[in-house]
Amino acid sequence: IRNVEQAKVIATRSSEGPGKADDVLNRRLGKEVNCGTEEDTGSWWCVDLGKNYLLFPTHYSLRHGKKENDSILRNWKLQGSIDGKDWKDIATHRRKGEFTQPYRCPTDTWSVEGEVGAFRYFKIVQTGKNSTDGHGLYLSGMEFYGVLLKI
Repeated sequence: IRNVEQAKVIATRSSEGPGKADDVLNRRLGKEVNCGTEEDTGSWWCVDLGKNYLLFPTHYSLRHGKKENDSILRNWKLQGSIDGKDWKDIATHRRKGEFTQPYRCPTDTWSVEGEVGAFRYFKIVQTGKNSTDGHGLYLSGMEFYGVLLKI
């Protein structure tokens, strides 16, 4: 969905940390901005594509961490839902080392393996500590790729 405002895409998060929740949808947001949750176990970010769309995901990208080159994701899962209540695990990640871009707010892309179905909602849930041993989930960009259905 190229025009976020036209499609009424909404971003939410588990708690109010720095930045605004919808900053994660801004592709032009600079790497000088920290957007995150509070330091709570199980922190998450969610994107709602709107009532008229479902996406069969094939890949997703995250710009994560803080501008200070910390709080980079290490343990998380991607979930999908049609109704925002029942969630299906799509992918689980556990990383020990650095990402492909070991600098502030790295951007990485992952493939979605197998046929997982189509979803209206997508959630990134932190399942362990980040690179600085904290529970804050810092994202300044989130993109999903695949086959979009207008319903």
